[in-house]
Amino acid sequence: MLLSSQAGYHILDIQSGDIALIYGFEDEEDERPNLEIESWTDDGKYLYISYSASDRWERGLLRYNVETQSSEDLTLDQNLYRNWNISDDASTIVYSKTDGDMPPEVWVSGNSFNKPRRLTELNPWTKDIKLTKSELISYLNVDGKRLYGILYYPIDYDPQKTYPLVAEIYETFFDNGFNANMNLLANQGWFGFRPSVDLEIGFPGEAWVKGVTTAINAVIDRGLVDENKLGVHGTSYGGYATNLLITQTNRFAAAINISGKVNIISFLGDSEKITTRNYIAAEEGQDRIGATLWEQPQKYIAHSAIMFADRIDTPLLMLSGEDDWNVPETNQREMYYALRRLGKKVTWVNYMRAGHGAGRAGTKEDFLDHWNRIFDWYATYFSEKEK
Repeated sequence: MLLSSQAGYHILDIQSGDIALIYGFEDEEDERPNLEIESWTDDGKYLYISYSASDRWERGLLRYNVETQSSEDLTLDQNLYRNWNISDDASTIVYSKTDGDMPPEVWVSGNSFNKPRRLTELNPWTKDIKLTKSELISYLNVDGKRLYGILYYPIDYDPQKTYPLVAEIYETFFDNGFNANMNLLANQGWFGFRPSVDLEIGFPGEAWVKGVTTAINAVIDRGLVDENKLGVHGTSYGGYATNLLITQTNRFAAAINISGKVNIISFLGDSEKITTRNYIAAEEGQDRIGATLWEQPQKYIAHSAIMFADRIDTPLLMLSGEDDWNVPETNQREMYYALRRLGKKVTWVNYMRAGHGAGRAGTKEDFLDHWNRIFDWYATYFSEKEK
């Protein structure tokens, strides 16, 4: 039986109970490559392990000889590999591959990888359009922790110019791959950026101002971006993050919250379809408050952007879906009324035939309206910075 632990991979002899370490992990846990066993041959001799470096785009498949405890790189490069399917005798390997910018295609190879062969052409339409190019960015957050983000270049990029930048925020980003959102932004003549943050239980709301701002600084320092034309948005937890972020900094020309909550207290019980799930999400799930409302009420206040709406000076567009069972539109409505009361620049669009994700989770007409509003919102406030 094959087992894994923090130390490495082990073989357990079921009859004797003996456990032998056959593959030991190197480096600290946050520095070691990401490994996943894709196949163990019927004869027990080889492990096929997918590999991804933790500090650069170096990815592929290795073969590990259990008897000699030696490994061989079968394919290892900057391409992005997924969906490894390996026959029982390992003579045939089917997988998906992309250069990181194009949509993936299905490939097949023998176990020597001497002559891999592409099986599909799933997206011939990409030959006639311009797609963005991606780059892995490394930076330090405010606490000095090394983080990574993915930068997507504007179409027809000219290194003699600086460009607006729109950050799409959530949690952690590392691998590239074809991304429709980033291509839409790049085709507007803007950089797209997906920076990572380091979320701490009990204090998650600090992560985005500590990580997103320093990530953008790293790109600005390279002379790529016009620091006066910065946008930020996110969907769901990313929308929540966006609204929190603009209560802590005014450096963005415009911001967009897509299906993100603004009041974590009212959010606890505002979805009749998921009952008490949001309590668990706050206490020990994605929201990372780390305590109940009654144990740490001040943390729930601190992580509700609505409580600090008076600090928001960034023009805010909010997009929601009437049929969103995850983040009901009523939660965003709280921020809309608050900012209206405070005389701030705010627009709220609630798509009546859409769900979680706003117009992207609605009809074709909703989808087009959703993206046109995003483009227009950023273009409007980027152009104001030119005056």
